Amino acid sequence: MGKQFISDEELIRRTMENVRSFYYRDKGYTTAPMSDDFMWIGSNDFQWCEGLEEFLRVTENEYQEPSVMLSDEEYHLLFHEHNVWVVYGRYKATAALSDGSVIYAHVRGTYVWRRMDGELRLVHVHGSHAQDIPLNQIPLPQDRLTEHSPFFNYMKRMDAMNSDVDKLVFRGRDGMFRYPRSTEVLYLKAANQNCTVCTSTGDFEAVGLLAEYFKKMPAEFLRIHKSYAVNITHIASFCRYKVVLTNGQELPVSRARYMELKNRLSQTVQ
Repeated sequence: MGKQFISDEELIRRTMENVRSFYYRDKGYTTAPMSDDFMWIGSNDFQWCEGLEEFLRVTENEYQEPSVMLSDEEYHLLFHEHNVWVVYGRYKATAALSDGSVIYAHVRGTYVWRRMDGELRLVHVHGSHAQDIPLNQIPLPQDRLTEHSPFFNYMKRMDAMNSDVDKLVFRGRDGMFRYPRSTEVLYLKAANQNCTVCTSTGDFEAVGLLAEYFKKMPAEFLRIHKSYAVNITHIASFCRYKVVLTNGQELPVSRARYMELKNRLSQTVQ
């Protein structure tokens, strides 16, 4: 009997479902495809697991935590050679805690699948948090977090360490809240009664008017047009009635706002 054909789309679907099951706390679904010698490297120091039994032991506390909401998911096949497939992806994990606080993390992952005895097995996962190093040196807590610490305690600690970094709040049209840092947002664009938020990791639609969001934006944002508010730190060049951003996008500048933008940009280079 020949080998069962597995498409790239099927591998990506299985990867996505496996990741989701982990955050939805469905232990049986998560571990079902894992091989006995499954190797997991997580984002915490203690999350180094050689073997499925070790993985179950280290994640025991995490499976007791509430489920986590995922958004901004994307997965891609890196390569497929013989009986090995490698998928990479990224997503945002958001959790609402019992004390009313909300924590989130951008996560990147690599997932290695292998055909073993005719079955597709997950043999390795390497996940990490996308965390920029703060410019300010914040004292670290004295007590060391270990595998016995509740996982969300770690997440809250990391969130507290970065409390000096402004986080914005947008309610997406899909009903989910997003919390990008101000440095991640390139510009806002009016979209009828809503607002398009363009970030360094992708765009999304937010409920509400551009004018209302602009009132809450930090000082580095400037209205350059009735339909656009731009983060001036992302402007790469400026000529009459248009700006070019660091990602190559061009935005219009209205005649009424031309001199204000020119003055602001001249101040940033003094």
